[in-house]
Amino acid sequence: MKKYFGLLPLTLVITLIAFSSCKKDDPADDSQYMEGSLVFALPKYLIAESTVELEVSGITLPTSGITYKWNTTGFGVDSIVGQKVTVTAPAAWGDYSVIVTATHPEYTSAVLTRSTTVIDPSSQSSFSGLVKTNDSIIDSRDGSVYYYKTFDKLNWFVSNLKWKGAGKPYENESALSEVLGMLYSWSEATGGESRTGLGNGPQGVCPQGWALPTREDWENFGSAIKGSPLSFDDNWAGIGSKAAVNAMLNGKSMWKYSPDNMKENNSGWNAIPAGSSTNNFNYFTNINMFGFWWSASQKDSNNGEYRFIHFDNSAFPYNFANKTYFGASVRCVKLAK
Repeated sequence: MKKYFGLLPLTLVITLIAFSSCKKDDPADDSQYMEGSLVFALPKYLIAESTVELEVSGITLPTSGITYKWNTTGFGVDSIVGQKVTVTAPAAWGDYSVIVTATHPEYTSAVLTRSTTVIDPSSQSSFSGLVKTNDSIIDSRDGSVYYYKTFDKLNWFVSNLKWKGAGKPYENESALSEVLGMLYSWSEATGGESRTGLGNGPQGVCPQGWALPTREDWENFGSAIKGSPLSFDDNWAGIGSKAAVNAMLNGKSMWKYSPDNMKENNSGWNAIPAGSSTNNFNYFTNINMFGFWWSASQKDSNNGEYRFIHFDNSAFPYNFANKTYFGASVRCVKLAK
């Protein structure tokens, strides 16, 4: 028994020496934490199979010798190495993650994850509900196709204008403009020109031969939907529900639900809740709840008029906002032959 207890301290010492030797030879024990934080921009929305450039930065120490590895499962390649890389968005719509890991032999690794939603406006499984017509035009400026429908004396676009020569996409997410269209200030939309008269609006941001709808154009449209005369200043009770479409994006309804506006779209006008912007495109709001569309008419020298639909109300009333401060959607019209 005495011999046994006498050997125990020696055994413990040998064990500690061996453990200490292993720790010293392990490079991880001498690692330092990187200074700074990884940063890279990934759009919240991407069009399926579009190309996206990714560049990571933010680490201030070490200043060299860092390896950046991207985990891009679904993006054409599962992984890729480099501080700046180009990848192709997944072909299948859905939610995806991109992970970048920074490694260095003398430092602890740093990791950052960003998420994005891939949409495919050309696929009915991703974007559906809008009613297409047999009539369409091609915008010569960018090749965009717009379907239109005749309401009494006028042809109307049945989707929002998405020309990128002016305005901004919602939250500056370019991919969303393919679904929602662009948001424009009244001054951009009309070219700063207020007009009246049926079919007499300014071209503004519309394609050649098309124009912003005047008060009279809107009245003609509302009256055609109701089946009896309507004034521009009226509330247009029930017309909002007849104009709004229960569109779906990646399996989710674009409009919030309300029993007071069932989004019947029996007019085929395809109104969607594209939201709005304020503060000269510095703030975006109202997506999934409101749709706003400019009129070529002005309330006064500072304010332009628009019509809007709210998810919780079946009306299609009008209001006005500052000509440069507020951003809304655009529908283009022309006299029917």
